[in-house]
Amino acid sequence: MVTKTDVEAGGPKEEIPHDHLFKVTGLSSTNLEKLAQDPISDFEEAITATGYGWYNVGLMLCTLPAFWSAVSVTSATSYIFTRAQCDMGLKLLDMGTLNAITYGGMIASAMLWGFLSDTLGRRKILMWGFFCSGLVEVAAAMSQNFTILLVTRFCSGFLFNGPFAVLISYLAELHRTELRARVILLTSLFYTIANTSLPLLAWAILTQDWHFKPFGDVIVIHAWNLFLLAAALVPLLTGVAFVFMPESPKFLMSRGRNEEALDIFRKIYAMNTGKPADTYPVKVLVEEKKEQQARGLAALKAGKEQMAPLFQPPHVAYLLLICATHAGCMFGSNTIRLWYPQLAAMIGSHSTESLCSAITPAPLVADEEVCQPIETDLLTYLQSMVVGAGSILTYGIGGALINRCGKKLVAGVCSILSAVVIVAMPFLGTSANAVAAIVTTALALTSLAGASLSSITVDLFPTSLRVMAMATFLMCGRLGTISGTVAFPALIDYGCLPPFFTIAAVLIVCGIACFFVPNTTLKKLE
Repeated sequence: MVTKTDVEAGGPKEEIPHDHLFKVTGLSSTNLEKLAQDPISDFEEAITATGYGWYNVGLMLCTLPAFWSAVSVTSATSYIFTRAQCDMGLKLLDMGTLNAITYGGMIASAMLWGFLSDTLGRRKILMWGFFCSGLVEVAAAMSQNFTILLVTRFCSGFLFNGPFAVLISYLAELHRTELRARVILLTSLFYTIANTSLPLLAWAILTQDWHFKPFGDVIVIHAWNLFLLAAALVPLLTGVAFVFMPESPKFLMSRGRNEEALDIFRKIYAMNTGKPADTYPVKVLVEEKKEQQARGLAALKAGKEQMAPLFQPPHVAYLLLICATHAGCMFGSNTIRLWYPQLAAMIGSHSTESLCSAITPAPLVADEEVCQPIETDLLTYLQSMVVGAGSILTYGIGGALINRCGKKLVAGVCSILSAVVIVAMPFLGTSANAVAAIVTTALALTSLAGASLSSITVDLFPTSLRVMAMATFLMCGRLGTISGTVAFPALIDYGCLPPFFTIAAVLIVCGIACFFVPNTTLKKLE
């Protein structure tokens, strides 16, 4: 007896037409068969499967000179004033302008680099940005007058801002979730390495009485030119190093280039585990690209519409408050940091002369025939190293306090305490060692306040607005840096106390403003 079920079972199997499958799923029947065999993995699963090993170590070694470059691009100029002030006839206001102009270049290019990094990719920006910035740094090292040095410093900041802004995203996109926070924290150590090694490089070169005339009297190479040239080699080498690094697989996935992303995942896996690339467990990546991305004017219009809520209630009030607070914090922090090498040289390493006695004399630069550069020794630069290394204590103490006391409390208290320390500087800075200790304490406190404000900003705004909020936050901080470095020498003309009292007043206002910022401690990201 043959049942209906038996007949149906023996009959031909009904097949769904290919065009119907494509309409429903967007995939061909061949791709559906592959998906039935291989599970789809998202980015987090794919990067986790690559493990951790030699590739990650090589990546961190490539980023070390990148972070060193960040310090040298913004700070190297502050070390040359003791020698270059006579060669170029620099006044205090000229020195402040040179310190500030690099940040001006960074501000001018902030939006441009953000657009290019989402269009061209991470690797190209890192490779060409660092390399071209290094070339401009070489041109700055060959400067023979104030104008050329000013222009090249602006161009250097303009070019350097792009790759450095992309660098953090690139690092995050090549590490799994549980490692990202540790990697970002490790970069703070890189800053410390740069802040301690740059004074050593300055001591090795700037204390030499070198003068070369390779092209007759047209170009004269002094010791400070060679110092800038040595510092310029680091971003050049960083650009070359990124030639050998892959594109961010996260970026490729966002552009619908999953096969290229898979190839990179396989190479990372093979390097980390020592196993063949074809044993990489992930075979299929999720399709992240949902729709065609706009280009040209359409992209600008879409970006404008996406950013609009940031400048509307309720976000605009918090944005203005936290950006103004950060600008004031950087007004104090970076002004003291960038001017300290010059102040240390003016005081002298073994001098018992007070800070006010050292900086009150009339202008540093007189006629070129009678101008005498400030002599410095190893101890002066060692004091700068101590000041640069002071941030190690900052992050250790801050990590223990920030979740217990709350971010805004830490930021507010640190800002007010740093103001108290800076007010005391003209009175307690009776020797070079005392000034170094006071500056180290002030910078440690302002660094912790700035880090707390950065963390609050990340937590405060939703994902769709976070990048633009951080960009605005950083841009306001650089505006504060420019204002402070230019205002400091102008205020010195009125005496010793006005510049320090002004910085302290700004930091006190910032400290009070921190208490009006929303509490975001342990807040989940939106």
